[in-house]
Amino acid sequence: MRILVVKPTALGDVAQALGVAPLLKQGMGETVHVTWLVDEDYAPVVRCSPWVDEIITFPRRRLRRQGSPLAWSGWLSSLKVYEFDVVLDLQGLARSALMTRAVRAKRRIGLQSAREFSWLAYDERVTDSQSHAVDRYVAAARYINKNANGETLPLPAPQGGLPDGLQEGRYTVLHPYSLWETKLWPWRNYGELLSLLPNEQFVMVGHGPFFPVKAPNLLDLRNKTDLAQLLLLLGKSRAMISTDSGPLHLAAAFGKPLLALFGATDPGKTAPRSGRVTVLTADLDCRPCLRRKCERQQTMECLQTIRPQQVASAWEQLVQ
Repeated sequence: MRILVVKPTALGDVAQALGVAPLLKQGMGETVHVTWLVDEDYAPVVRCSPWVDEIITFPRRRLRRQGSPLAWSGWLSSLKVYEFDVVLDLQGLARSALMTRAVRAKRRIGLQSAREFSWLAYDERVTDSQSHAVDRYVAAARYINKNANGETLPLPAPQGGLPDGLQEGRYTVLHPYSLWETKLWPWRNYGELLSLLPNEQFVMVGHGPFFPVKAPNLLDLRNKTDLAQLLLLLGKSRAMISTDSGPLHLAAAFGKPLLALFGATDPGKTAPRSGRVTVLTADLDCRPCLRRKCERQQTMECLQTIRPQQVASAWEQLVQ
C-alpha cells in the first residue's frame, strides 16, 4: 500500500504529526510505503524518521516569491506523476486540499475538523473530536491501519558530531523564543536559572532578539544553528527547557524529558508529548487566553509568576 501524508507546515505541527508514520506501518511490515509532502524548509525533520520512505518537497518560498497563480498551477500539475492508494491530509486547509486533489489516489482522507472548505477534496473524513493534535493524528492513522495500537515511537538521534565540549546525553537545551510575546518567559530569569544549576551544561538555541546571558555553564548558539544542527543538538541532548514553540515539539519527537513553560496557550491542546513532560504555568482566571498580546497592561502575569527557583527544582525532578 502506498500512502501519502500531506502535512507541509508548521515546524511543531510536522514534528507532532510524524508519529503517524510508524503507526501506518504497524503490523503491516514492508507492504506499506509512506511518502510525506512537506515544506522544503522542514524536510530535515521528516528525514529523521526511519518510517518515512520518500519525501515530496513543497517549494513554499519560491511560490510565494513568484506570487503567480501560474507558478502554483505548474507545481500542482507536477504532482500528477504520483499515484497512491491513500492520501491523508493532516493539515486540513485549502492549500493542503489542493495538494490532496493534485495527486492520483484511490482514497483521499481528511479530518472532520478540516477548515477552509478543504473537506471538498476528501472522499472520507476521520472523526477527530480529541482536543490534542497528537490524538487527532493518531485517530487518523488508526482509521487507515486497524493494527495500529496508538503508541507513537520516538525518532532516533541524528548522526553527526556535536560542537566541541559537548557530550551526548550530558547537556540540557534551552530555547527562550517564540513568535508570540505571550509565550516568552522573562529574559532576566535565564541567567538566574543557570546560576541555580551550576553543575549542568546548558546550550541555548533559537532565532530571535539578542538578550545578554553569561554563565560558565552556557554554550550560547542562538542565531548560529540551522534546522539540521538544531535536530542534532536536540536528538543527543539530556533534556530541554523551552517555551511553547516548534523546537519544544521537535525535542518531544525524540522522546526527550521536557520542561515546558506555558503562558497564553493551553497545555491540554498543545503540550508536548514525550516520555517525561513537566508543564509549568500559572493558575490565573485569564489563561489560557490564546492571545498574542497580553490584555492586562502587558503584565503577562502568567509567565512572570514562574520563578527561576521553581524551574530549577522542576528540572532536577525531571532528570533524576
